[in-house]
Amino acid sequence: MVSLPRIDRMIPLRLDFALFGMERFFDSEPRFGIEKGVWRTVAGYSGGRYEKPSYKDLGDHVEAVMVEYAPHSLSYGQLLDIFLNRYGCCEGLSSQCISHVFVKNESEKRLAEAAFERHKLRSSGESRVKIAACKTFHTAEQWRQKHFLRMNPLLMDELRHMYSDEERLLQSTLATRLNGILGQRFSRKFPAPFLPDDFGLYDLSERAEVILRSALPVMAS
Repeated sequence: MVSLPRIDRMIPLRLDFALFGMERFFDSEPRFGIEKGVWRTVAGYSGGRYEKPSYKDLGDHVEAVMVEYAPHSLSYGQLLDIFLNRYGCCEGLSSQCISHVFVKNESEKRLAEAAFERHKLRSSGESRVKIAACKTFHTAEQWRQKHFLRMNPLLMDELRHMYSDEERLLQSTLATRLNGILGQRFSRKFPAPFLPDDFGLYDLSERAEVILRSALPVMAS
C-alpha cells in the first residue's frame, strides 16, 4: 500500500469548518486552499431547501465552499478577513450572486457582522454579503471538485497513485494545496504566488514537481 504524502499525515485531530458562498465555487475553493491552517476544502451547495441540488439545477441554493481548518492556528475571524478583504465580495443583484457567510452559532454570527462592518468602512464600493444560518451542505459532484487540479491530468495521475480512490484524493490536503497553487495563475485577486508549506511535504515525484513549478514560474521556492 502506498503511504500518504506527509502533508496528509500532518492533519490535526481537531478541525472546525466554515462555510462561504462566493458565486462560483471553482474560483473560491482555491482561494482558501493555499492558506496556512486550512487543511481541506470541499465545493458544494447550501443555503436553500431544495433537496437535490446539482451543478445544472441549483434550485434555491448557492454555490458554496466548506473550509476545514485548525482553529488553534487559524481563527474564524481570520477566515472572515480572508473572505471579505483579501479576495473581495460578489456584488451581483440576484441572491445566488451575493456572497454568503453561513454561520453555525451566535458567536460566529457576531464575528461575521463585526467583520462585515469593518469591511464596509474600508471598501470604496458597495459590497453585499448575506449572513445566514448554516443549513445542510450538499457536496458537489466529483467532477466539480478541485477544478484547477483537474485541468492538469499529469498531476491528477500522480495523485491517483497516492490514494486508494477518487474520493480520498479529492478530500486530501495535497489536492487542496495543489488546486490552490494552480488556481493562483487564473485570478488577479490572488496575492503573489507562494507555497503555504515546505514543498517537500507534498512527496511529489521530480516530474510532478517540475510540472507544478513550471505552471507558476514565479512561485517561491
